[in-house]
Amino acid sequence: MQVWGRRVSPVHLVLWLLYVTMFALREHEYVAEAARVTFGLIGLVAAFRAAREHTLPSRQRQAWRAVAVSFVVLVASPPLLMLFDGDGTSSTADDITHIAFVLALLIALLRFPLAPMNTRDRWKTGLDAGIVLVGGTMVLFYTSFGPYVEAHGLNTTVLITAVVYPVADLALLFVVARALLRGSDESAQHPLRLLTAGTLVLFAGDAVHGYLKGGGQLELHSAWQFVCWLTADALLAAAAVEQSRVRGAVARSLREQAGRGKYLPYAAIAVAHLLMLAAAVKEHSLFPWGGLALGGATLSALVLFRQTLVQRESDEQAVTDPLTGLANRSLFRATSNAGLVRGAKSGRSSAVLVIDMNGFKEVNDTLGHKSGDQVLIEFSRVLRDCVPAAGLPCRLGGDEFAVVLADLLRPEEAYEVAGRLAAAMGPVVIEGKLIALAASIGVAVSAPGELTHDEIVHRGDLAMYRAKSMGPDTRWAIWTDSLEAVA
Repeated sequence: MQVWGRRVSPVHLVLWLLYVTMFALREHEYVAEAARVTFGLIGLVAAFRAAREHTLPSRQRQAWRAVAVSFVVLVASPPLLMLFDGDGTSSTADDITHIAFVLALLIALLRFPLAPMNTRDRWKTGLDAGIVLVGGTMVLFYTSFGPYVEAHGLNTTVLITAVVYPVADLALLFVVARALLRGSDESAQHPLRLLTAGTLVLFAGDAVHGYLKGGGQLELHSAWQFVCWLTADALLAAAAVEQSRVRGAVARSLREQAGRGKYLPYAAIAVAHLLMLAAAVKEHSLFPWGGLALGGATLSALVLFRQTLVQRESDEQAVTDPLTGLANRSLFRATSNAGLVRGAKSGRSSAVLVIDMNGFKEVNDTLGHKSGDQVLIEFSRVLRDCVPAAGLPCRLGGDEFAVVLADLLRPEEAYEVAGRLAAAMGPVVIEGKLIALAASIGVAVSAPGELTHDEIVHRGDLAMYRAKSMGPDTRWAIWTDSLEAVA
């Protein structure tokens, strides 16, 4: 039975208990303000520590300096509002501090180191973030800007008042979407998720706040407003605390995939269609606008589903060898890296089998490349049959193959796979001729947290050359320290 082994830090536990307590007392304005200041002070200290952590990348330290500025604004806001309370400028002071808070977060998110991309991928990420931005614009137009203008009329003063909040929030939303879609440095991955979650709560809160304010249903401060503020503040403080706990010893390889962030554009499109349907229902205009909105939503869903299938096929082709259907070198490296990282956390071993076919060049020279391709296909079938479902058989190129075995309870499991593969080798019929399949197999095993991908593959190579030196028949060998001396 798998046991969840990640320990909850005392600081995170205190933050959670503080949030629950203050949430229960949110009806009392002074208690809620004190909670905001407390979260701000905790976040300020943690962000300052992260900004001074020299093992973190320079851009990341700059990002946390900007986060620290946002916490300074958060801590300073209640005293400023109390200072201006009663002279008619408290609402203006509240707007200024809020915009300053949002701008500091915006600068912070812009400074976080993100995964490198080529020009095409940057365009794709920009377009996906643009889709999220358009969806967010529709949300704010429906909930905030539209009702406010409808209630107060359209003039320069109203336009500036109604636009400042949405523009700042939309800029923040675009940067958050960009960060989630591209992925971040490994050392910033968990803190950035908490940071983006806090900014999304802030965006949602501003949207509904604008809707209620536009309809004259909300005063300057309310219990509902503090719910949004407290949730966002708690998440931002937790992000700073998490970053101050994550040191530079964590591997800094940038993620190639952004995980759940890839679904953001689809969510934005769904929200846009839901708003159109809600507007049609609200205006009692099911014909024609309700039917058209429903039809548009259905068409978009079908197109997105088809696009998902096409994208999945494209992704599979990018990591699959076209001849054998096995994983290619790119997926081999990614899977091996993931297995080694996972094994370091779970306490399980990982292994790599490096395989080189024997006598393949002679087949190509005597029977031609077409027959050689058939030999590779037959060998890949044997490989699939012998590798357990949890393993990953790969073709690295030419007659070079490999197998990734992760989450091993004991090293002998890798040796058993190598023995099973060696025993399965035999003659196959290619275009009426009997051809013997033979290969040299090198086995390398990494204890939890012991080796990197390049190191374990190097050991597998040495063991494979040891097996090849034993003769043309199928052999397999295990890496030992003595092979390093020979190399």
